[in-house]
Parts: sequence; C-alpha cells; structure tokens
Amino acid sequence: MDQHSASIPDLNLLSQALTANVNPFIITDAQQLDMPIVYVNPAFEQLSGYRAAEIIGRNCRFMQGQDRDQGARREIRDALAQGQSTTTVLRNYRKDGTLFYNELTLSPLRDVAGILTHFVGFQNDVTSREEALRGEAQAREQLSATLNRMTDGFLSFDKDWKLIYINKAAARIAGRQPEDFAGLDPFATFSEHRDAALSLAVLQAVETGTTQSAVSYLPAFERWIELTAYPGDDGMSMFLRDVTESREAQRELQVSEERFAKVFQTSPISIFIIRSKDGTFVDVNEEFLRQIGYRREDIIGNQSQNLISLVDPADRDETWDTLNRPQPIESREILFYNKAGEAVHGVLTIVPTEVAGETCTICFMRDVTEEKRAQHRLEASEARFRATVIELQRTLDLSLDMIVTVGADDHLIFVRVSAASSRILGYAPEEMVGRSAFDFVHPDDAAMTSVEGQHISSGQATTTFQNRYLHKDGSVVWLEWSAVVVPEERLLYGVARDITQRQSAEEDQAFLVAIVHASHNAIIGLSLDGIVRSWNPGAEELYGYTSAEVIGQPITFLIPAEFQILEMKLIERARRGERDPPFEAWRITKSGKQIQVVVTISPVLNAAAQVVGFSKITRDITSLREAEHEVQTLNENLRDQLRHVTGLQEIDRSIAASAGLDVTLGLILDNIMQRLNADAVTVLLLDQHTLTLEYAAARGFTTALHDLTLQLGEGLGGQVAVNRQPMLIPDLRTVTLSPTWWAMLQKERIMAYYGAPIISKGKVLGVIEVLHRKPFDPSAAWLETFGILDNQAAIAVDSSWLFTELERKNLELRLAYDETIEGWARALDLRDHETEGHSRRVTEMTVALCQHLSVPPEKLVDVRRGALLHDIGKMGVPDAVLLKPGKLTDDEWVMMRKHPGYAVDLLSPIEYLRPALDIPQYHHEKWDGSGYPLGLKGEAIPRAARVFAVVDVYDALTSNRPYRKAWTRERALEHIQNGAGTHFDPAVVMIFMQMLHQSAT
Repeated sequence: MDQHSASIPDLNLLSQALTANVNPFIITDAQQLDMPIVYVNPAFEQLSGYRAAEIIGRNCRFMQGQDRDQGARREIRDALAQGQSTTTVLRNYRKDGTLFYNELTLSPLRDVAGILTHFVGFQNDVTSREEALRGEAQAREQLSATLNRMTDGFLSFDKDWKLIYINKAAARIAGRQPEDFAGLDPFATFSEHRDAALSLAVLQAVETGTTQSAVSYLPAFERWIELTAYPGDDGMSMFLRDVTESREAQRELQVSEERFAKVFQTSPISIFIIRSKDGTFVDVNEEFLRQIGYRREDIIGNQSQNLISLVDPADRDETWDTLNRPQPIESREILFYNKAGEAVHGVLTIVPTEVAGETCTICFMRDVTEEKRAQHRLEASEARFRATVIELQRTLDLSLDMIVTVGADDHLIFVRVSAASSRILGYAPEEMVGRSAFDFVHPDDAAMTSVEGQHISSGQATTTFQNRYLHKDGSVVWLEWSAVVVPEERLLYGVARDITQRQSAEEDQAFLVAIVHASHNAIIGLSLDGIVRSWNPGAEELYGYTSAEVIGQPITFLIPAEFQILEMKLIERARRGERDPPFEAWRITKSGKQIQVVVTISPVLNAAAQVVGFSKITRDITSLREAEHEVQTLNENLRDQLRHVTGLQEIDRSIAASAGLDVTLGLILDNIMQRLNADAVTVLLLDQHTLTLEYAAARGFTTALHDLTLQLGEGLGGQVAVNRQPMLIPDLRTVTLSPTWWAMLQKERIMAYYGAPIISKGKVLGVIEVLHRKPFDPSAAWLETFGILDNQAAIAVDSSWLFTELERKNLELRLAYDETIEGWARALDLRDHETEGHSRRVTEMTVALCQHLSVPPEKLVDVRRGALLHDIGKMGVPDAVLLKPGKLTDDEWVMMRKHPGYAVDLLSPIEYLRPALDIPQYHHEKWDGSGYPLGLKGEAIPRAARVFAVVDVYDALTSNRPYRKAWTRERALEHIQNGAGTHFDPAVVMIFMQMLHQSAT
C-alpha cells in the first residue's frame, strides 16, 4: 500500500463507527431543495422514536410538529443560508408526541473545491437540563412574586452593597418602580437620609453582625418608615414597613383621649360613671355637679343611692336595679331631688361599659326640667292653636290667593288646599288633595317646578317663583308662588296668586321694550316737564348722545331755537291728552349738525287714563329728502330725455310718413325751443337754382320773415352757409349788421345768436338760427342736442326734396305707362273699325261704376288699365276671323274665344300689368257659369270682370255696327236687366241702373 492509499479512511470503518456512535446525529443534503435528511444513525432513531425509513427524504422541521414559533428555528435558517455552524436548543416531539429538548450542533461539509454539499447535525437530549433551568427560573419567579405581594418593602444587597433585589412595596415607598433602581446606588441616591436613624441602624447591623431596627420620619417621602436590617456573610437584607398610619393612629388616639376628656368635662349633658359591683361613683362631669348640687370630693367614691334621691319609690327601685345589673342601653325619664331639695326632671340613658378592666355603667342625664315646663305650656298652646287653625282655615278660604300645604318630597302631594282653587284652577279643594302638583302643572314647567320644590325642601330661605298650571277647562293659568318649608313636619306651605293678566301685561311690556330697543327710530320718553327719562339705541345712533349723557336733561337742547315755541305748544297739547299727526322738524345732533326728521308726539297714560308723560318717536328723513330731491332731479332729467326722444320720434315719424316739409321743420323748431330754451328759431332753405336762402319756418318772432331772403355770404345766415361752420355770437352788439336786420333784432330784443348749416351728403341745404334775448354761452350738452336736431333737419329737408323728386318721376312714369296703354287701345280700335272709341268709353264707364261700388281708389288704376286692354288678346286672332263680315263658324268661334288666354300671355310678363288681368282674362265669363274661357260662376268671377261685362255689353248694344244700328238706351237697359242672374251679377246690374239714372237726371 502506497502512502496515498494509507491516507484514505476506511469507509466501512467510518460506517461502523457512525452506526455504533451513541450520540444521535443526522446528515442533510445541502444541494437539494429543502435540504432533506439523507442519513440518521440508530441513536437518532432511538431518540426520536422514528425508523430511518420514516425520516430519510424529509426536512428535519417535521420534528417540531405545530410548535413552530421558536427562536432557534430562525438561528438554524440563518446558519443554513450562510453555510455556517451553529448550536441551539429546539423543542422537538417524538413519534409518540412527547416533548424533548434537543441541543443541535449543526456543521457544514464542503468538498475539495470548497463547495457546500452537506450539513451534519449532532443531537443531544438536554430535557433534564432544560427542565432544571426552567424549574430554577420558576422558583425565582415565585419568590419574586411572593416578595412583590408583600406589603412590606424588601431589599437585598451583596457584600459589596450592590442592590440585588427590590420589591414593589420598597420601590413604592420611594415613589418609584423596581426597574427604576437598576444600576443605582441607593445610599448615594438617598444621601440626604444618611444621618437618619435608619442609616445608623444599618451601620450598627454591619458593625455588630446582629439584627437592628429603627423608625424614622423621612421628609422627602413624607412617611414614617420602620427598618429591620438582617446582616449575613453574603450581604444584607432589609425589611421596610410604612408605619405612617399606625403612628398617626397613635397620635389620633392620644388626641382623641384629650378630646374626650375635654368633651366629658364641657358637655352640656351631665355624665357620671358608676362601678357596677358596689354602685360607687368613678367619675362625674361639671354638668352633673351643677344638676345635683354637690362638690366632686363629696361624690367620687360615694354610692349613687346616697346622693341621687328619686321622688317616686317604685321608680327608684327599678332604676337602681338597672344600674346594678348590666343591661342593654336603656333610656328612661326620672324625677329626683338635688342637694337644695328642688325637683329636677331628667332623661337618664344607661350604657353598660368596661373601664380599666372593671364593669361599669356610663350614665347620661339631660336636664329636661325646662322642657317639661315648656311642654305643658306647649300643650296649652296647641289647644289654643287648634282652635285658631279652624278659624284661620275659615279665613284662608275667603282669601283670593290659593293657600296650600304640600308634602316636602319629590312628588309634592297636596295635603291641604284653600277654597280659592275653585276660582283660580276650576278644581274644588277635595279634587286636588292627595294628588301630586305635577298632575296640574303645565308639562313645560314640570322640570322647573321640581327643581324649585327641591330648593325649598332643602331648607332654603322663603322662595318666590312663577310657573304655569292648567285650568280644568284646559286654559293656562300663571301662578306666582311664595313657599317655605317646615323641616320637622316635612311640609311645604305655599301661597299662589293668579298673575295671568299681569304676566300677559309683562309679556306685552317685554315685547314693547324689545321693539323699542330694536327700532332704528329714536324713541324718547319724557316726563310732564319735558325731562328725558328714557333714551333707546336708535336715539343714540341718531343724535350721537349716550343715554347717560341725556337722561335727566330737558329735551329742548336737541331743538333749534326757532322751533322751540312750536315744540312747547305740541307738548302742551299732548299734556292735555291730545294727539297730533306726525310732523316734520329739524333737530341738532351732538356734532352740531342739523338734521331733518319726522316727529310723532304721543301722551303716555296710566291705568287711570291720566297723562304721566310723553313719548317722542323721531325718524331721520334727511337722506330721504335728499333722495327725493335726487329722484325729482333724475325724473326731471328723464322727462327731458323722454321729451327729447319723443320729439325725435315725432320728427322721425314725420320724415318717414313723408309729411310736408313745413310740418317736419315745425316739429324740429318746437323741439329746439323746448329742449334748448331758445327765445326764437328760424330755418332758411337754400334755393339751388337762385342760390338764395329763404325763410322756410320760424318760431318766437313777432315779425313776419317769409318774404325775406338772403344771398350766400350776406348776413349771419349767409355767412354760416358759405363757411359751412357753426357761428356763435354771445352778444350781437359786438358785430356789425345791416340796418334792416339790426332794426328787426332790436324790435325782437334779440341779443345772442347761434347759427349752424344744414348739410346732407356734403351739400348745404340751409341754415338753422337760434336766437336768445340774453347773452348766451352754450354748454357741451346743449351743442350735442342741437347737433342731433340739426341732423334731423338735414334728413328732413333731404328726404322732402328726394320725395318731391320721386313723386315727380313716378308721375311722369305713370303718365308714360297710361299713354302707352291708351295707344295700344287706340291701335286695337283702329284694327277693328266697328269698335272705334269703344275702349275709351267702356274704360270711363267701368271706372265710374267701380266708384259707385266703393272699390278702393288704389284699385281703380288696375281697373282702368284692364278696361283699356280688355281686348288686347284679339291681337292673336287672325284678321280673317276678327274682321269677317258674316257669322263665324264653330272653328272660328273656337279661335275667337282664345283671345282671353292670349291676353294673359301678352300681359302677365309685365309686372305692373298683372293686377289688371282680371278684366282681359274673365270679362266673357257669365254669372250662371256659361261663359268662357273657364266657365266661372257667381262670385268666383273677379268683381272687376263682372262690372266690365255689364258696361261692355251696354256699350256694344248702344253703338252702331255694320250689321245693325245702335239700340236705344231703354232697350239696352231692358236687355241688361233681363240678363241679371244669368249673364250678369244682379247686384252690379242694380248699381249700374242707379248710376245711369243719376246721370240722366
């Protein structure tokens, strides 16, 4: 075997060694997920109770079962993650579920390359050790808990005086917690107590090695502390006890004994102590000496029977028997004689007790001699009182107030009620007795009544309060109560007065006061002599004076001197009870400013309707008057603007209506006179042909100006027209004028001049002149208004001229149209010689008949044109048919009857002739519908066509034709009448006959 082979361990030998190892261990694979166990030795199987087959392949966590909240598990996880060794103790569970404490030492295994491959876990069952440690810790905890439950303090020091332990009671004495003493040197911390008795006892215990005790008052803790020090070889133990209460109890006992001695001697009740076995006096107080009349030295040691002489022998034997035999506490009344032989009434209370180990009796005796005498007097007085009560009840029943007796508890039960309850509440006394007051109190006042009842029942002084009761009929009654309690009897005595009317009056007065204080008007109360008695906030705000400054002062200091006489007259009238309507006046404020006010003075009357003072209500109307003035000014300005706008509208309407230029110019001049306060106004218009200015309108002159003219450049108006600029001459005396004009202006008393050109579309149309009889300087507003009216004048003149020119052109055009139509009509007459003059005649007669039928004048133009052109359609009929001398064939009549259609074709393209088509198109229609071209019937035929049909037939019948002579008028009219209702409109025929009759006569 070479050297290398000798260094390799025998694997079989290692396996046998691991298997034989009595220490349990495991191996886990560090390169597999979750590091499963890959080997356990038999010792581990024995430790865990699991076979190797049940363990291999599992993570060792399964050994902890559900007990996973262990700090050791985190240590193991960290070691595994870092590939390090660790030793810790786990709580593991065997297969049978028993717990054992396992000390695990975990070590990593690496290959030759240093890579972690496995972990080896050596196991050690340390259950006994862990349980011992836990037992020791539990013992320490139990000892600590016992020491902490002690009411006495406990401290333990080692031999180097280092504090080992302090319980809660000891820390509490120092006002701290045990943990506060960690690391502290108690002797250094409480060095101020080093010289105290406690510190000395500790030092003595150390020096002598014996137990030492001491009691001392520690000012820092304000406590008395008793210390017991127990020295030992390993240190020192101390018990501390807080004896503050016991020390105070001892002191209290001493004080109590001193107090008892003092009370014993100074008690107003006599006290004496008797020894039970022989009946001798042990001690007595001063009051007993006073009652019995003996000195102390005569009593102490003497027997009680020798000194207390009871009047009644039977009572004497029973009393002494009680004193000699221990009995429960007993009180009795006795009558005895004192040393002077005077009878004394006493109430004796016998209390068995023990004094200094001996059975004794303490006796308390209260002198009730005077009480007995008072009792006899009281019994006599009660008899008299009962008689008086009966009489008093009769008197109380006559009282207007309700008098009651009520139980002094929370229920307030009525015990007695006077007869006034019937009148005040509607309930008879017997209906209220035995019932609670809350059965009658208004629900809203129940809580308040309960509180008042408790106050009275607690013994407070006589109380007065108000609450509401409900009358038997459901109405509310206000009661004012005066009540007092009698503690011995536990009764409340009360008197209730009905104050319903007074309450209403007080509420009214409260409302009035609130209104006065809330009012912004000054409300002042005055005495009969005019002295201010009340002054509300409104008065303070109005006048600037506080109530303290004016109350008690005469009211005249607020009134200007010139109004004081009037004020005194008004006050005198109020003093007589007379009332005056509100009046306006002036008042003076604190700042000296005079303000305008409205004042109302009213007398103040008492219950007897006597005047006892006055009230003055004053309202500041200065702002109101200023506002009214401002409103008046604004209204006036608004009216001026309205007049101006109205004037402009009238001018616009006049221009729009194409009224006469003189009317429009008149409106413009009227507006200038009214709006601009002119004394005179003129308008000069320029004649474009003669270039002269002619007066077209004037206002304010007495001299006629219509015949006067001005050349351009002549006079003021001519200069304004030439310069095309306004001219202002505030004083005409400063300029040179022609004698004629100067004379006229002097006659008219004209002093100032303002002229402006009337310009439209760059052309001067005339001049407007404004003249004043005083010097004049126009404002900007004046010039603006004038400019508007001047523009209106330019528009009016220009519109008038344009309208005149347009009317002329229209007239010429209309004449041209009518001449053209008449020319067409003559041409038609010339074509048909049989009808020469026919068109003119029928046109004139048709227009006349339409006027008789009240056809509107504007429609007559269309009627005239239609009548002239009634046969215009025949222009489309061949001459062979139209001029044929004989009868027409059926085909020719068809052609002839087409001429109304030809008329429509000829005239409808001409817009102004379309309204005239009714006659050319429908004059051959008949009333009965037998006409042509459409066969219209009745009023479906246009009225103009119906009128023309009558006139056309009449003119044809009364005119010569080549084939016949003209009919007579009468014959033609007869034919017309016969055709009424068939050929003609009967109504038209009737008017036609009337027209011809009127023309004939």
